[in-house]
Amino acid sequence: GYPLMPKWFSGEVHPFGCNIVTKNTNVIALGIKATDDFGPASAVDLVPDPATVTIVTALTSTDGIKVYYPDTEIEISPSDMEFLAGSLVISIPKGRLMKYELRDNPATGRLSSTAGNYQTTVDVKRHYNDASKQIVAVWPHGCNLACSSSGCSRYTEAACGTILDAEIGEISFQFATYSAGSWTTTRRICCRGNPKKLEISYEAGTQELESIAEMAIIRLAHSKMPGAPCGCDVIHNMWIRDTEIPIVLSVERLECPFGLSNGAWMAWKFAGTLEIDRMTVFG
Repeated sequence: GYPLMPKWFSGEVHPFGCNIVTKNTNVIALGIKATDDFGPASAVDLVPDPATVTIVTALTSTDGIKVYYPDTEIEISPSDMEFLAGSLVISIPKGRLMKYELRDNPATGRLSSTAGNYQTTVDVKRHYNDASKQIVAVWPHGCNLACSSSGCSRYTEAACGTILDAEIGEISFQFATYSAGSWTTTRRICCRGNPKKLEISYEAGTQELESIAEMAIIRLAHSKMPGAPCGCDVIHNMWIRDTEIPIVLSVERLECPFGLSNGAWMAWKFAGTLEIDRMTVFG
């Protein structure tokens, strides 16, 4: 399977081999997750609606830019991002900017006209792939340049990888060193046989969430909600449908790991469609 949104996996362990098949499919890139504090404690202009956050920058792409409540990993979803005159302007509907301590909405709701209800600063970060750390080859014992044992500590060498088939997660590797933004292939330094294992770091998932995936997430969320969400009759009726558990259940339905409700069952059936069969021939 694979994540519905891009996600990094660091140091995934595999036995040594010429080609490796990652545990997660739909591989996007090899490397580790890197984060820049793009705009810490950025001021929110609450005069317009949507509210705006403006940051001076030389960037030209919004890829990987996320907005968070200050000093948390709780994300705030913007409605738009655009570059204007050397600045990034992030638009966020005020309804998504309730103060951190006011996020638990009471049954009576909160007045939109009360300025004190809104968050005045946010953290803006940029997440991107750092290709300088892709694959680590590991030997169980130390090794010096003379290829003799140097103690009972593991020995490692860096390697880079090539994605042969992104859909199934097939990767080949080559010993290499990274410098000034590029990899240079090298001969293996340690001559004490092949490494015991490979530790692979990569990003995998879907680049864009499909509408059917969004609906599966919504229905699963409904099935986990103890009370009806705020909203119109349509939303309320969807919640009733998704939390309902039929009187008669099949064996397959009883074994559904997401739960017994209609919403959980629909989400589980969708998850089953994400599985990719990867065949291995033994000879």
